[in-house]
Amino acid sequence: MEALSRMMVRAIHERVLSGFLVGTDGDNPLVVSHLLFAADTLVFCNADVVQLESLRRVFTWFEVVSGLEVNLQKSKMVSVGDVQNLEDLVAVLGCKSAALPMIYLGLPLGAKFNSKLIWNPIIEKLERRLRGWKRLYLSKGGKLTLIKSTLSNLPTYFLSLFHLLTDVAYQLEKIQRDFLWNGMGDQPKFHLVNWAKVCEPLENGGLRVKNLRLFNQSLLGKWLWRYGKERDAFWRKVVEVKYGSLWGGWCSKYCQGAYGVGLWKGIRRGWDRFTPFISFLEGNGARVKFWSDLWCGDSTLKEPFRICFPLQQIGKLLWQII
Repeated sequence: MEALSRMMVRAIHERVLSGFLVGTDGDNPLVVSHLLFAADTLVFCNADVVQLESLRRVFTWFEVVSGLEVNLQKSKMVSVGDVQNLEDLVAVLGCKSAALPMIYLGLPLGAKFNSKLIWNPIIEKLERRLRGWKRLYLSKGGKLTLIKSTLSNLPTYFLSLFHLLTDVAYQLEKIQRDFLWNGMGDQPKFHLVNWAKVCEPLENGGLRVKNLRLFNQSLLGKWLWRYGKERDAFWRKVVEVKYGSLWGGWCSKYCQGAYGVGLWKGIRRGWDRFTPFISFLEGNGARVKFWSDLWCGDSTLKEPFRICFPLQQIGKLLWQII
């Protein structure tokens, strides 16, 4: 796939193909022409017959060089926006056509991220795994083990990208509660322990079942952590060009307006909740705020030195005037 990637880059450089532009012309725009995921490849180009013919030639050159074959019968062309000549474009490549929203690599592509509909497959899978007949033959320990094993592999990839809606979290927790406490028949039984207590660690008297809300916040917070650490990552460059970065480059600017990627907007909203749990190691100080960032002790310097902090603000203003 490295050979195909280099061919695509060369085709973009020679203006044979054109991806899509992220950012504006004055802010060092980033061109995205293709993305590679193991054996899967996403290619972006204009809805133009000439460009698709050029893309077909790139695939042919790749087949000759590598000895591999691009299976266009399994490939799909997805239109973004209104494309009038989609059938003609599909005929050029000899592939199939599809439309957004769709499922790609197990995740919804082009869907509304704040919609409950994207969570329906996860809810259905959880219900199938925790079917009513299983609780008839399992002890409380067996039910608890099944709940933990189900949560460990079902919704994790969703929770790592999408903000868990309140209604969805309640529905997922209700399925687990009913499976753990209900017995034979459909008659509900009293829940002997509050679910918040069930989710606490064993040393605190809980049963160590994952709290989905906290788990979701932790997984989304990992993207905020990676944004500050992985400065050369391609996904990070795309977000930075799109929204810009705060001072020091530790996080993107706040995403405002009706337009933009709802996925990153949901992740970015957790920054204020995430910052109290991070601290900085001393370096040259180029990307750390002396008074406001946590780098010395367990609190920022402006808290214990509340008298000095306003004085430095006045000194900075006088310096600017002079």
